[in-house]
Amino acid sequence: MKLGQLRRVLSFVIPCQLIRLSAGTSQNVLSVEDTVSQNPIIILPFWDVLGPFRIGTREAVWGADPVEFYGGIQNISPNEPGCFRSPLARNATVQWDRKEYNTSTSNGEQSVDFLLDFIDVDWEFAQKIYGWSAFQYQAWAKGEILNQGVVSQRVNIFTDNILEIWINDMHVFGGDFFGFGRAPVLVELLPGANNISVRLVREVRSMGGIFPPTIQAGLRTQPIPEQPAVVARRVVMPNVVNGKFCTRYGSITVQNQAATWISVHQVVAISGQSSCIVANQRVRLAPGQSRPLKLIFDAASRWDESLKLVLTYSRQDSILHDIGFDTQLEPASMSSLQRITFLHPSGSVSYALLKPPPTANATKNERLPVLLNLHGAGVEADGPLARHMFDDTPYLPAWILTPTGMSPWSSDDWHTWGFADAQYAVAAIPDWINSTGWNGPSVYSDKILVAGHSNGGQGTWYFASHQPDRVLGAAVASGYSSIESYVPYILWNEADPLRDAILQTSRSSFRHEILTDNLVGFPIFQQHGSADDNVPPYHSRLMNTLLAQVGEMAEYSEMLDKGHWFDGSMTTKSMLEFYLRLLKVCHSETTVPTSFTFVVPNSHDMGPRYGVVVDQLSTPDRLGKMRVTIQLHDSLVQWHLRTENIYRFHLDPSVRLANAPNQVLIDDLPHVFDVGPGAASFVKSVSNVWGRDVALDWKTLGERHGRQRGALDAILRSTGPFEVVYDSDETLSIAVQTSRNFLQYFGGDTNIVASSRYEQALDKGANVITICLRTFVPDASLPGFPIRLVSEQIFLTAPDSRLISLHLEEGMGGVWLRPLPGERLELVVWGFDEVGLRQAARLVPTITGAGQPDFVILGNEARWKGHGGAIAMGFFDRNWKISFASYLP
Repeated sequence: MKLGQLRRVLSFVIPCQLIRLSAGTSQNVLSVEDTVSQNPIIILPFWDVLGPFRIGTREAVWGADPVEFYGGIQNISPNEPGCFRSPLARNATVQWDRKEYNTSTSNGEQSVDFLLDFIDVDWEFAQKIYGWSAFQYQAWAKGEILNQGVVSQRVNIFTDNILEIWINDMHVFGGDFFGFGRAPVLVELLPGANNISVRLVREVRSMGGIFPPTIQAGLRTQPIPEQPAVVARRVVMPNVVNGKFCTRYGSITVQNQAATWISVHQVVAISGQSSCIVANQRVRLAPGQSRPLKLIFDAASRWDESLKLVLTYSRQDSILHDIGFDTQLEPASMSSLQRITFLHPSGSVSYALLKPPPTANATKNERLPVLLNLHGAGVEADGPLARHMFDDTPYLPAWILTPTGMSPWSSDDWHTWGFADAQYAVAAIPDWINSTGWNGPSVYSDKILVAGHSNGGQGTWYFASHQPDRVLGAAVASGYSSIESYVPYILWNEADPLRDAILQTSRSSFRHEILTDNLVGFPIFQQHGSADDNVPPYHSRLMNTLLAQVGEMAEYSEMLDKGHWFDGSMTTKSMLEFYLRLLKVCHSETTVPTSFTFVVPNSHDMGPRYGVVVDQLSTPDRLGKMRVTIQLHDSLVQWHLRTENIYRFHLDPSVRLANAPNQVLIDDLPHVFDVGPGAASFVKSVSNVWGRDVALDWKTLGERHGRQRGALDAILRSTGPFEVVYDSDETLSIAVQTSRNFLQYFGGDTNIVASSRYEQALDKGANVITICLRTFVPDASLPGFPIRLVSEQIFLTAPDSRLISLHLEEGMGGVWLRPLPGERLELVVWGFDEVGLRQAARLVPTITGAGQPDFVILGNEARWKGHGGAIAMGFFDRNWKISFASYLP
């Protein structure tokens, strides 16, 4: 930057309240504007509580609020006498109860801490029958926030461990269920008393299986300046190695606290006497929206211990304003554990901790493997627990990598979003080598040694079962077998068995118990404490038993009297022996066993199994399966593949096999297909007969393929910031809520645009969320798409070509995927009215395990019946037709 440009930037910088901030922490970084005196906001300590009501594991995404049966929390008053039905309480009834909770004031912030216990419920007996599922329940609390000023006041509200709230007539779903603190809710409080209703959901996975089962949650208000401003809330920076960043990317999160749209124009980094522009792309933010802003640093630049970031933005008047703040940089030595940054496939900046291998007795030409360490739920990758997991192994010959998964909860339990983060973290190691000038051993990443604890252990099962050809070995410590086995889904609302089956099918990719065939053929080590009261040892015992039944004798160590976590959990003697044994294996070709089985859920996360890649299933309603036997005929290697529910597959020539096939037989065909050194693709004909796939251009808009595969959570596979399109001022609030939830739960970025720019949004190369209200939905890019909204009806084209019409009614809403070119997706979020739209918007991915299928049409009763109130739901097949096992009226 030229000296004159630097002076202009500095002349506009608002004097800052200098706060030393460790990169990667979630502390707030505030400008002096935030210290402006504010009229006091007071959260009153007295609350009216109604509950407990039942709720199943992760069922809240579907609504399932019993109070909605009585008109909803906004329409009932604690002052009105009456009882409400609940199967959890005596006489099957509950009533309002007045409670007083602790409130406090600190630095102008007001907070209230909720503690619900419901001592009249016999939780102990219920647990004997239903286990931890009995410790899940929900309740509502109604209170007031007092604005003692004479004018309205804008405040940020942080909703720790809260999923849903009402503030006056403003509804918020998503909240901050795990207490990340990334994206607060911007609220305008009127003078006087403001009503607030808080839906409190007890979740065993996040709140524990303790007795008695209490709910602990909190609300916190933070005053903000009256002037529009952009405030940095979270900083992610790489470590500084030898005076330079060890990787190129950084990130800050900005929030628009104004009542109007703003645009961020650039960010300038200043350190010592040098400066440079690190972000120079215009980014727009809607009122109340938060976005992570990507920073790109020059790899050659040198930095002091602190860094000033100056952000330039404009309001609707187009006048440029600057705001600046300091952040403390953290140095690290070349060989120490350090924070590296990289781009998640969505374009957001992520980070991981990397410990390079020891250089003693190693050469630069030596390629050492990666030990991918997946952390547990609630563990920050840069926190003290994760940082010291491998302190006892300073000489382990491996690149030890601990990714974040984009949140302390790994976003979605190391599944679609967190799974991609882990893979891209591995791919970032060569960038670190180039940036730092590392002259030690290089990296071997064709096969990875995957290890994880607790939720990370579950993530290890996921990685190994979905990418078996990339796994050198798997070490699972205190891992649970699957989401729905951890806290069983037995107290959900009742529904037609087909509706239940559709949700189970949506979650089938995460059911590792039914994917054990994919875990055969590479070493597995399991470790579990016998006294683990967090993840019961049963989970490891079960997986060990199931593995034995498919022929994989996994090593198993159950440690007497050890709990869930203890110092050295990941570096026990048995663990170290397992690591060292695998890390010494030479990187040679793989010899395929004489027979193997490959189980294929409907998911793009599935990689090859001994080079076999399934591109499409015949139907998404069931798992695919391939059984392979290998024989030698006249010095030719012949593979016989017997398939179930497979429509298209190919053989990946990049997978190095010692006994790769020269010929293949498929099912009962008498014809033998010769296989050369290149890729070989096969597809079924209309008459259900296998043949070579000669249509190299088959990946058209009408063929579901690539990143489009999966259930509704396939929308998370965006290759850039999500484009969120809203069609009116009424839907803008849902667009902002959607944006906030993507940032809160996934660290994802969203660009909100009006419907007038719908066509431009479709062409931007990212996935699109289109939010529509009432009777209009834009036409699908694919002609003849089976869900259409015409005037006052929704038309669904059934698998037998029958046309089903649904008359629009109050409270109806829906979500459905639609294809876009380039393996992209559009998610339509539609409501006939605001009630239906709010209900539909819940199904946009937030917390895992809810099981949203490809399409759902909800009726008004879904507000209290959950998925039992769905009018239609199911999947789209490989041709984007509604599948035969879908639930249709």
